[in-house]
This record gives sequence, structure tokens and C-alpha cells, in this order.
Amino acid sequence: MSKAGIERRKRVLLLNPPGEQLYLRDQYCSSVSKACYYWPPIDLILLSGFLAQRYELRVIDAIIHGIAPEQCAEEIASWRPDAVIFLTGITSWPADLAFARTLKERTGALLIGVGGVLLYEGTPILEANDHLDAILLDFTTGDVVDFIEGAGDGRETLPNLSYRRGDNVVAGKRQPKGKVFEVPLPRHELFDLSRYRLPHGRRRPLTSVMMSDGCPYTCSFCVASPLAYRYRPLENMMVEFEHVASIGVKEMFFKDFTFGVRKELAIEMCDEIVGRKLDLTWICACRADSVNRKLLEAMKRAGCHTIQFGVETADAELLKQYRKNIGQDQTHETFRLCREVGIRTLGHFILGLPGETPETILQTVKYAKALKCDYASFNVVIPQVGTDLRRMTIEKGYYRPEGETFDSGRSYPVVETERLSRDALWDYRRRAIRSFYLDPKYILKRAAGVRTWTELQNLIQNGFALLRGDNPAILEG
Repeated sequence: MSKAGIERRKRVLLLNPPGEQLYLRDQYCSSVSKACYYWPPIDLILLSGFLAQRYELRVIDAIIHGIAPEQCAEEIASWRPDAVIFLTGITSWPADLAFARTLKERTGALLIGVGGVLLYEGTPILEANDHLDAILLDFTTGDVVDFIEGAGDGRETLPNLSYRRGDNVVAGKRQPKGKVFEVPLPRHELFDLSRYRLPHGRRRPLTSVMMSDGCPYTCSFCVASPLAYRYRPLENMMVEFEHVASIGVKEMFFKDFTFGVRKELAIEMCDEIVGRKLDLTWICACRADSVNRKLLEAMKRAGCHTIQFGVETADAELLKQYRKNIGQDQTHETFRLCREVGIRTLGHFILGLPGETPETILQTVKYAKALKCDYASFNVVIPQVGTDLRRMTIEKGYYRPEGETFDSGRSYPVVETERLSRDALWDYRRRAIRSFYLDPKYILKRAAGVRTWTELQNLIQNGFALLRGDNPAILEG
């Protein structure tokens, strides 16, 4: 046998690093789970399709398995990977960076990071941390394979990566290849899907899927605004959906920033799910102006039971200022249509945007009740890395980045304005949550709406979270 024939395949590890809390890291966002819910990271799922074709591939989700840092490092070192692709985010960045250094010392493997803080501030991070080898700027491509194979050593510049070349750092740029993208079949079976759950989920096992990447809208507080919108062709999605159904998955979480931008494609997808008799239910996120009755009815037929909507605030001037140009009439109509069709709604609300007042916060809470949301997520404003909001809050002195970590659901506010102190904003958030969820009419409505054992478990956990003073288990935006 030739030497080439006995050489082992390269080993690549997809890693969700360990952490002291339930850090949700995916899709350039990060936060802390509020009540033990957790979904599979879409970044790692899509990358699994590209990598499994060529390498011996392994997935370690240290968060969902509760693996301590030392145990995790020992397990990785014993497997001897050639490359580790790891998730990170502003919520857990310092600890993730330290763990990556430990891995480099123990394994010598290529370390490739994925996350919002790396996407927008990657070059100085690479320059300051010589144990990091590269940053992947687009997880919907297989460009990372070229780097693992050493293509970045020459004069050519690799697309969609920033990376180390000798003593220098090559600053990359996200380079979408057209408006349509395809991914090889993601290897969902490499993830322990039985461990994941959604707060509004109806069934398990659960996995994450994606119809589109990026967003065509320009909301100044959203990490997706700078990312060009692209979508997958119908058959590429259906091959994946048939596969997840065949391995026993019952529920899908669409991780599109905005589902339904291409309404006809979404309707075709729904019709295919029905036509192929796939036993799948699902949740997605839409804008109030990205759906209509025809699409909602198709989604309902195909198994959609809950939609998240970014409502943000009741104040029209704030919506205009931050480029979320959807009027109250449109939002009320969309929520009404969802009730008629039989799809539950979750409203996301941002409290404390510069320009917010105590009066507008109270109006927003009243608005959430008037919309008759099935669930409401009240989160404090966060100046996410890469957003126009972050630049504005820094320029005006409302936020001073000093290396702190934060997330919108549990962390203490980091933005303070002339009209709202951080203490006051935190207090208004707590009052908003209790006002919405402790309304007797709401409690009776939720109890009457339980349809499955999974839903009952979620309802009980949400109740305990509220009694502890946490935000109930609502999906992160």
C-alpha cells in the first residue's frame, strides 16, 4: 500500500466552547439562555456539510453537554484535531479567547473563529492574538476548506476569511457569491439533537435550518443589516428537510434573519413540505410587512406554529429614527391575520433606544398587550458590534466600550442616556415583563393553549423563570 493510502484523513472539529452560563452563540449573535432552552448553532450545522465531504469530522457542543473547560480541552487534545472551528460572541468573548489559547498550546491545531465580534473587528483581534489562525467571515460557504488545505500560504487572497500568513495578517472581506447559495447536505446527525429545545417548541428532537442568509432591510440596531441578502434554491432545501425527517427530527427552527422575503419561494417550500408528507413542525422570524394571508396559510399547512416578529417599540419616531419603518396599522393587521390563521406570535421589543423615555416604554408595554402577542420579549438596547447603533452610542457618549461582555436579555444595561439611567431602564424592563406575563387573562390564555407535553414543560419552566425574576423563556433575536 502506498504512503498516501495509509495516511489518515485530516481531522476537523466543530466546537461550541464551554462556558459558565448557557451561552447561545450562532449567526453572529450571542446571548445567555434565560430558562435552559438551547438550539443547535446554525453556523456549525451548515459548515458540517462542507467539511464532512473531505475530513473526519466531529462536533463538540460543550454548552449543551455541560462540559467543563479542563475536561473539554483534554477530550479535544486526545482526539488530536488538525483544525478547530469554534464559535464565539461578545457575551463570552474573553473566556472563549482564553480557551482557544489553551487549545493551541495542547493541540497545535489551526484555530478558526466564527462570530459577530470577529466578523466586524477581526483584523485587530488577529493581530493581538497570535494563537488564532483565521476568522471565517461567511459560514454559508466552503472557503474554509481552502485555508485548512494551506491555500492561504501563497500570494492569492482567500475569500471570506481573515487569516495569518507568517507574521502578517491578511484582512479579508465577506464576499457573497451571487444572490443564490447552495450548501452540501448538513450532517445534523453529528449533533446530539435530543438535548436541544425551544421555549415555544411543540416537539422534539429539534434542529436548526436556514432558507436565507443576510437581510435586505437596514435597521440600525441589527447585526444583519450589513449582510447582503441571499437565498437557497428550493431543491437544495428539500433534500435537507427530507434528511432531517428521515433521522427522526420533529421540529425545525428557521434561523433566517427575515423569513418570507421571497414570498413565492417560501410558498413553494411550504407546498413541497406538504406534498412530500414531511412530519415537521417549525418556528421562524418575520417582519410584519414580509407576510400576507396567502403566505401565512401556506406556512400553517406546512407545520409553522409560531412566528417571531421584531416590533421593537410603540413610538413611531423611534421606529423612523432607527430605520424600522413599519407602522402600527400594518403590525396590528399582521398579528390579527396570524390569530385568524392559527399561528402563534412572539413580539420582540427593545427598551432604552436613545430617544426613549419612561412614557414611550409604558406605551410599548400597552402596545404589546393590544397586539395580543402570545409571547413578548422585552430586552434592553444593546450596541451590537458592527451596527450603526453602536457607532452612534459611542459618538454621543451613551456607551463606552471597555471590554465588557453583555447580552440583551439578562445583562445589566450598558447604554445610558439623558432620559434614562441604566438603573431606571433595568427597573422598567422588570416591570414590563411582570405587567405582561402576570396579567390573569394572559395566564389563562397560555394554559388553555397547551397542546403537547413539551409545551406543558415549557410553560412550567417559564413560570419558574418569572418567579425567579428572569425574563421568561422567550426566543432570542
